[in-house]
Amino acid sequence: MMKLTYTVPDEHAGITVYSVLRRQFNLSATLTRRLKRAQAVLCGGRPVFTDYRLAAGETVSVDVEAAEPPCDILPEPGSIRVLLETEALLAVNKPAGILIHPSHAKNTGTLANHVAQYLTDTRGSGVCHAVNRLDRDTSGVVLFAKNACAKEAGTRALSAGKKDYLAIVSGIFEPRRGVIDLPIRRLDPENMRRVAAADGQRAVTHYDTVCTGVLQGQSVSLLRLRLETGRTHQIRVHASACGHPLLGDRLYGTAESIALSAALGLEAHLLHAAELSFTDPFSAAPVCVRAPVERADMQKILADLKINP
Repeated sequence: MMKLTYTVPDEHAGITVYSVLRRQFNLSATLTRRLKRAQAVLCGGRPVFTDYRLAAGETVSVDVEAAEPPCDILPEPGSIRVLLETEALLAVNKPAGILIHPSHAKNTGTLANHVAQYLTDTRGSGVCHAVNRLDRDTSGVVLFAKNACAKEAGTRALSAGKKDYLAIVSGIFEPRRGVIDLPIRRLDPENMRRVAAADGQRAVTHYDTVCTGVLQGQSVSLLRLRLETGRTHQIRVHASACGHPLLGDRLYGTAESIALSAALGLEAHLLHAAELSFTDPFSAAPVCVRAPVERADMQKILADLKINP
């Protein structure tokens, strides 16, 4: 059970419970209403209305899991690699080739199904919410929240944090380090493909060339990238727009990069979410979660390039 508590200081005497929920705990209006209906907001051990005015020294406590709807993700056994776990959050190393969460077309075999099973086994509840998202073929750090409150707090923390990726791309960027500031929009409503276009949403990617090498007679680069914004397919679109698509990327690749990827036997784009850095929203401690590259296709290319990231 996860609880939030707040004891009213003298200078905040007369503050309402609603203000504590919204400003001190940063709960959304929707979650606040759910907690109120569940009578999960207590003062002196008794449920209180949100318009109740608090005296100095009174303590408000909230059982944030009391208003959690039943888990709609089917727990399913599967291997997960835990990178970090706290009372509220769980970070895992996602393999390439697996969806993060169920959809109408596929409700089993996803990372969330396996996380739900892990949480069912370890804490008796499979409730989990993905805080960040990765494409099916992108590997690396995925952060899950164990309740809706943690999801809201984790989302805010990540928006103010840092997200670093490793990618292997065709060719060599010039300059070797820089910023890609190109708006991105969806090609059309019926197409998942995105394009860099002036009428798109602002998208900014910082990149740094870790090293370069040659595969099958063609130059390739290992990049470390940091997202300033979080558009769908952002790194893949930006790399392609710069003429250096990710190896293994059939959607945004060029004829040359696709041919090289085929020669190397690649079936997925070589993109890995290597690191998440943020401030824990509950303890205020700095957090840095690193995911080692464990996927065989990327390990092989890195070994061929004699790189140990």
